[in-house]
Amino acid sequence: MHRFVILQKLSADTIPASFLQFQQQDNMKQLSHPHRAILALLATLPIGAGPITFLPGNLVVSVSGNGVPGAQSGSYTDNQASPLTLFQYHPNGTSSASFVNFLTLPQTTSGGNSAISAEYGSSSEGSIHVSGNGQYLTVMGYGVNASDFNSNPGSFGPNSANKALGQSGSSLGQGYIAVPRVVGLIDMNGNVNTTTAIYGVFDQNNPRSVYTADGTKFYISGQGSSPDHTGGVYVTNLGSNSATPITGDDTSSKAFSQDTRDIQIFNNTLFVSVDSKEGSGSNRDFIGTLGTPPATGVFNSQNGPTKLPGFGNSGGTGKVTLTAGQTNGINQTAKEINLSPENFFFANATTLYVADSGAPKNDSVTNDSNGSTLGDGGLQKWSLVNGNWVLDYTLSDGLNLVANSGSFGTTGLLGLTGVVINGQVYLYATNYTIGDLDPTFLYGITDDLASIAKPAGETFTQLAAAPADSNFKGVALLPTPEPNSVAILATVFAALLLKAKRKRA
Repeated sequence: MHRFVILQKLSADTIPASFLQFQQQDNMKQLSHPHRAILALLATLPIGAGPITFLPGNLVVSVSGNGVPGAQSGSYTDNQASPLTLFQYHPNGTSSASFVNFLTLPQTTSGGNSAISAEYGSSSEGSIHVSGNGQYLTVMGYGVNASDFNSNPGSFGPNSANKALGQSGSSLGQGYIAVPRVVGLIDMNGNVNTTTAIYGVFDQNNPRSVYTADGTKFYISGQGSSPDHTGGVYVTNLGSNSATPITGDDTSSKAFSQDTRDIQIFNNTLFVSVDSKEGSGSNRDFIGTLGTPPATGVFNSQNGPTKLPGFGNSGGTGKVTLTAGQTNGINQTAKEINLSPENFFFANATTLYVADSGAPKNDSVTNDSNGSTLGDGGLQKWSLVNGNWVLDYTLSDGLNLVANSGSFGTTGLLGLTGVVINGQVYLYATNYTIGDLDPTFLYGITDDLASIAKPAGETFTQLAAAPADSNFKGVALLPTPEPNSVAILATVFAALLLKAKRKRA
C-alpha cells in the first residue's frame, strides 16, 4: 500500500504536530523516540503500483519543455507544444531541496484518457494545486500530442501555420482539428487521469489553473480570444467534455468574457486572481471571490469576481500607492502601480500571500501623474484589518529583480505554495520572467506570520533551477497529516510490515 494513502486513511487526529515539523525541517531530534521509529518503518514500506510515489511534505513543480535531460527526445522552441512534466523535490525547510524523481504526463491518447501537452514558454500556464482532500494534484494542459501539433500547427486552428499551441482552437465544428483544454488529475501513486477534455473553453488562448476539492468536480480558469465568450472561470465534472461558465460575460460592455488566472477554494469560498485589460473599460488587477459555497453557475449577475475589500483602489482596477515597506527595490515609494497577482496562498483567514509578476497587463496607471508601469513584483503579504485587506510589505531580496521594461530577467513570481508551522510561514515560489525562455527557478523563504512590518534579513533562497530547454511553472506542497496517537500508527505500520514479510516468505 502507498505510504501517503496509509497516512490519509488514519484519523485526522492521530500524529502529533512534531511529525509535520519534521517533514518540513528534517530535524529528527525534534521527534520523540516512538515517532522516529514510525518514520523508520515508513522508509521500509513497499511503494504503490503507480509510476512514481508522491510523498507528504514534498514539493511538486510543473515543468514545460524537455523536462529531465535525456528523458524526452529533441528540444522545443518558444510557443511550441511540449511535454508537461512534474518534478518532485524534498525540501529542507526553505534552505535547500533535493530532487526526488519526475513524472511525464501522457503524450498519447489511451482509452478515455487524452494526451496532455504544455505550451513551452507560455508565461501564464502551469499552475498546480493539491486537491482539498489532499489526495490529488491538478494541472491544466492541451489535449494533443506535442509532436503532432508541432509538425502541422495550422491544422489545429483558424490562424496561420506559425501559431503557438495557445492559439489552437478548442471549438468543435470549425473546420480544424479542435484541441480540448484538458484537466490532469494525478493521484499520489502517480496515476494520471486526463478524461476531462473540454471543448469550447479558452479558445485560441491559455488554460491557466484548475482546482478540485475531491477529484470529481473541477473549477478551471483561463483566457479566451476577444471578442468571444470562452474565457474566465468554468465548472466541470470528471470525464466531461463541456463546462458551465461562472464569470459569464463580465466585461464592461458584456460583449465577451474576461480572462482570469489562479483559481482556488479556501474556507469553502472560491477565489480567483485577475490581471487583465481585456475589454474596453474593464481593466482589473485584484483577487476576488466567486461565491461561498463556490458558485456552480454564472455568479454576481455577470459582473465577474467580487474584489476583496481594500485589494487595490476603490475603482477596482488594482492600483496601489506604495509605501517604503511595500516597495521591491525596483519601484519607488509614493509611486502608484498596478498589481499583477498570479498564484496566492492563504496562511489563515486574515493573512494572504500573493505572487506578483511585476509585469501588470493592466495599464490604468499611465493616466496618473505619479503612476509607474513597474508594478510590484515579488511576494506580497496582505492582512485583513477591520474588514479591509492591507498590503503589509513585499518580499523580494534574493530574486535579483529587473524592471519589466528590460529584455531579460526576473520581474516577479508566478507559482506559490506554503505551510504554517509554529508561527512561521514556509513559502515556495517560482519566478516570472520577461523573456518566455529566460531561466526559471524554484525559491524558498520563511516569513514570520505575525509580522506586519517587513522583517530584516528575510531573503529568498534558490532551491533549484530548471534544466536546459525547460521552464518551471507552478509549485505545490504535498500535505502531511497531523494525528495525535502514536499507538494507532504503530499498530497500523506493524500490521503492514507483517503483511509484507508474509508476502516475501
